[in-house]
Amino acid sequence: MEAYFKHVSKHLREVSLAVLPPTFNGEDDSSVESTDDSLRSSHSEVGMVQVTDLEVPANAMVVIELATKVASLCLEYLSEVQSARSDIERLVKHIENLRITAHDVPKLIQDGARLETLQKMREAVDSARSQLGDVVTKLEATLYIGRRAKAVGRVGLRALKWPFESKDVDMIIANLQRDQDSFAAALQIDQIPEILDMHSEIVLATLPVASGAAFDSHAEEHNTRCYPDTRTELLCQIREWANDPQAESIFWLNGMAGTGKSTISRTVATSFARDSLLGASFFFKRGEGDCGKANLFFSTIASQLVRQIPALVPSVRAAIDADPDVSKKALRHQFEKLILQPLGSIHRTTAIVIVIDALDGCDGEKDVKTIISLLAQANMVRSVRLRVFITSRPELPIRLGFKDIQGKYQGIALLQIPEPVVEQDISTFLGYELARIRNEYNGQAPPYSKLPLGWPGQDVIRTLAQMAVPLFISAATVCRFVEDKAWSNPGGQLKKILEYRAKTFDSELDKLDATYLPILDQLTVGRTDLQRSRILAEFRDVVGPIVLLAQPLPILSLARLLDIPPMTIHGKLNSLHSVLDIPSVGDAPVRLFHLSFRDFLVDPAKRTKNEFWIDQAKYHKTLAERCIQIMEQHLKRDICDLKEPGMLRSQVSQQTINAHLRPEVQYACQYWVYHLEESKYNIKDDDFVHTFLTSHLLHWLEALSLLGRLSDGVFLIRTLPHTAQPDKASDFVEFVKDAEKFIRSYGSIMERAPLQIYGSALIFSPTLCEVKKQQWKKRLSFIKSVGGIKDHWGAQHQTLEGHSDSVTALAFSPDGKTLTSSSGDHTIRLWDAATGMQQQTLKGHSDSVTALAFSPDGKTLASSSGDHTIWLWDAATGMQQQTLKGHSSYITALTFSPDGKTLASGLADCTIQLWDTATGTHQQTLEGHSGSVTALVFSPDGKTLVSSSGDNTIRLWDTATGAHQQTLEGHSYSVMAVAFSPDGKTLASGSDDHTIRLWDTATGALQQTLERHSHSVMAVAFSPDGKTLASGSADCTIRLWDTATGTQQQTLKRHSHSVMAVAFSPDGKTLASGSADCTIRLWDAATGTQQQTLEGHSHSVMAVTFSPDGKTLASGSADCTIRLWDAATGTQQQTLEGHSHFVMAVAFSPDGKTLVSGSADCTIRLWDAATGTQQQTLEGHSGSVMAVAFSSDGNSSLDASGNQRPVGNIHFVNGEWITRSGKNLLWLPPDYRPTCTSVYSHTLALGHSSGQVTVFQFVSAE
Repeated sequence: MEAYFKHVSKHLREVSLAVLPPTFNGEDDSSVESTDDSLRSSHSEVGMVQVTDLEVPANAMVVIELATKVASLCLEYLSEVQSARSDIERLVKHIENLRITAHDVPKLIQDGARLETLQKMREAVDSARSQLGDVVTKLEATLYIGRRAKAVGRVGLRALKWPFESKDVDMIIANLQRDQDSFAAALQIDQIPEILDMHSEIVLATLPVASGAAFDSHAEEHNTRCYPDTRTELLCQIREWANDPQAESIFWLNGMAGTGKSTISRTVATSFARDSLLGASFFFKRGEGDCGKANLFFSTIASQLVRQIPALVPSVRAAIDADPDVSKKALRHQFEKLILQPLGSIHRTTAIVIVIDALDGCDGEKDVKTIISLLAQANMVRSVRLRVFITSRPELPIRLGFKDIQGKYQGIALLQIPEPVVEQDISTFLGYELARIRNEYNGQAPPYSKLPLGWPGQDVIRTLAQMAVPLFISAATVCRFVEDKAWSNPGGQLKKILEYRAKTFDSELDKLDATYLPILDQLTVGRTDLQRSRILAEFRDVVGPIVLLAQPLPILSLARLLDIPPMTIHGKLNSLHSVLDIPSVGDAPVRLFHLSFRDFLVDPAKRTKNEFWIDQAKYHKTLAERCIQIMEQHLKRDICDLKEPGMLRSQVSQQTINAHLRPEVQYACQYWVYHLEESKYNIKDDDFVHTFLTSHLLHWLEALSLLGRLSDGVFLIRTLPHTAQPDKASDFVEFVKDAEKFIRSYGSIMERAPLQIYGSALIFSPTLCEVKKQQWKKRLSFIKSVGGIKDHWGAQHQTLEGHSDSVTALAFSPDGKTLTSSSGDHTIRLWDAATGMQQQTLKGHSDSVTALAFSPDGKTLASSSGDHTIWLWDAATGMQQQTLKGHSSYITALTFSPDGKTLASGLADCTIQLWDTATGTHQQTLEGHSGSVTALVFSPDGKTLVSSSGDNTIRLWDTATGAHQQTLEGHSYSVMAVAFSPDGKTLASGSDDHTIRLWDTATGALQQTLERHSHSVMAVAFSPDGKTLASGSADCTIRLWDTATGTQQQTLKRHSHSVMAVAFSPDGKTLASGSADCTIRLWDAATGTQQQTLEGHSHSVMAVTFSPDGKTLASGSADCTIRLWDAATGTQQQTLEGHSHFVMAVAFSPDGKTLVSGSADCTIRLWDAATGTQQQTLEGHSGSVMAVAFSSDGNSSLDASGNQRPVGNIHFVNGEWITRSGKNLLWLPPDYRPTCTSVYSHTLALGHSSGQVTVFQFVSAE
């Protein structure tokens, strides 16, 4: 961020100098005053009309100059004031926007701006100038005071204070936004068309699209449309649906493979485009990159909509400006921001049709169902008539998706169309195609071989149609075969087809035999048995991999992947033009004309009947082996020659990636695990898979990062243990499980900065983990050694960062795949529980979100808020379903009944409300508590509702009648949390009295009191087996208890603030905790152990320093002690005790013999560095001693404030990065971000709030 600030500040300065006249270009601090003088001079020297012409642009120049000052001043504050970082960033971002608009104002004179335009702008520009002037004055005044006390920064405290509160910044931004809007509007007079064009280009350049997905793309250019007089009734029905204002918003056309769905889609899209009704189209193609995935679906649709409907430009541009990464967000978020909201901003009387073909070709069953669910929201847009036409096979995930939106779509199955109609349509198609083939052949054939004018005749066409029904693909394949010049003339080709007429084909698969066997038999006809065997083997070796590829490849890449000469592959494919789309250009991929060809070749039922049968397992293994060999040959560290360890993936161009990672290498990186899994191969220790991973794991992860596929790495690695041979792969399984922890722990930085795989990820992994031990030599070359890293992974899996305020509640979905969190930042976030990747952010509440609950079926998520509302969300799409209103107070707790029919909410007004989840109606109010309701839980059988309260009690209620059953008393302060055991026999409660109590739910008797927490217990949760109870506390810890004995099993420490929520995953293996430190942490619930080195302080490390010879490190802490460490080994040498308050500063004398310390106890103490004995105490300060230093001769010590400067300015800690020469070097995980730092030569020490010290030894940059 600091780099951005410097860029903005420099850019503002350059622009101001470029537009300001010489009078305004002074380099001294009086530039603003000189500007005022120039303005006053212009007032006195020119006439009134001229003053009006010059005044506005001149004042705009002053605005630019002041903006420069504000950005520059903010940069100084940013490095000193961490607490106001967000406000500073917001202010500078707005200043940059203001500058962009103001920069256009001086052009008004040259462009001959009208006087009325200048008058409209004058007030706004003057107001902005005044506001910025006030900001500059206050920033400079506070900065001057801060500089006087700068030495305080040495111990991590800040003398410099940000002079504005958040509300002040809000007011400044609001005022400047008003001024900016005013003169921006004036600038835009008579420029609306040009602005729309400009914004349209920006939008189109920003939105990523799936190449080849549109109906009119080059990839679809030569694919057929419906011939005249075919599909007439169906096409008429589709057109009537689109134009009917009362029709459902979705039309679903389904049919089995080869029935002509895509042909109909292309015809429908072409027709609607001709009538200006087509908004967008997306033709899914399984296995063809982005056309086979959902990630670019909505951004591609949005891009096409913008081209067709320019009125959408402002809304889509606003969505992109608000979130530049919107196209990378969850599908629901993309749909809402790029489709739904923009369409809702325009008015149109005619329909807007979106055509989606082959939805079954989209990878990911969950994505398919999500797309269907989201598109069903089309009827929410009232200002336009949005229509969505979808085709697909009737596969189970799609059928389930449409079942969920029953009543919101109109559908038809192609099988429902009467067979005589289908046969007639196929006959018409054959008539057109065979006539075209005849005419083209006769046009170049000698007279003696021309085909008769009536060829092939109606009887033959009828026969062919009967053979094909209901598969249009069969008729199309016959025509391609008849036309294939590689064999003989069309008459001879057709004769071969008709020879199969004598055979009986009863099933659909037999229809495929009739389609493809006549073609393939040509490869072996007339050959000897030996030749036949060789031809079939070569066919399988080439065509087998082609039909099994997860994504099609060009011939050259295919040749490299298979290690077969390109000419050999080309020769084998030359006879297969009727079933394979073989490009004439080298960089286009070889594709199947239709997936039914693959079905025909790999069907297990045909193994003994079809001599062309492909053994999937065999060729998947071949592909897996070749993928690994390709990666071993090509992958290496820094494969794209980035050189800079901190370079972000976003800074690397796609051209650079493609130049260093050829298509077959990219393919191998992404799909080797897929082929291995499909091969059914059992991995063993030290086999080719194990050897590859131990040698190239980091190289592979780097490639995935560069390809934007690192999130796939977790899933791929997770797959591998399931393919291992249990009794022969123990080492492999251990390594892979360690690799999964490695990726999960550092995936966020690996994804952002690929080379940090060899930096931060490797360095901060535990010293004894398998990945680190085996890969340590691959670390970045500037790293010599690191001390203070934990030895083992410990219990924590991941830290999930994203919320900007306290995490208030957590909930796992019933299937354990999704973790939801709520926060004081008014949002709910959904996370992938396996990878930790954020899936969605749900926004809508206007106050803190206080509680979360999943319905038992996992389809609905409920959230409550301080805005007095409960929102019910569709958990799959994130769309809001309904809002429950009527609460008169702050909502503090939520829970669903086990059957999902009732939702209970607890309130700060001491009441509990029960709601019908189906209708959203209020059922009843339960009253009895005399304090705020803090938690709610239903018994497993749903018959009892338990509530806890600030009145120190727990109450049990009959859910059928609402009657109060009993009150459990015993806690001495507010009861903050309650939880039922899975069997419903035990109730756990946590309280502000620091205890957890276990109660017998049948009798209400107290069973046990668990005491170990040192502060309020904020959350409790039982494991699914009921044997373990987890508790989260304001003492920042989570404790795990044996519910049978009440003994404490483990204490989990990593949070820096109160633990507000805990939750077990449904399988009990993972424990999630949410904290006021704004993080969610995932723990291994079984182990919970955690070890660290260089640990000894019991509170925050406030200061660190090296001895002059660099051999000893001294640290001062809030635990009142100083500790001396061996800088080489990290072992603790001594503990110096004597201070009665925080040790704020430490320093060595130049000869290293004496150590001086300053403390919040107002004293300075001198210590013998060799023995640790205290030499003397210097008293006299009336306040904390914040910094100490020796004079250069070592004869006196100086206590002041200031930062110890690193020797040679080698390394700096800059936010979350260690930098060198202004460039990011090493990313620091959250737990390793320091409270203080010290540098000696090429050694850097970091002190942490946990009491831990980390020491880095770097190789010299020279």
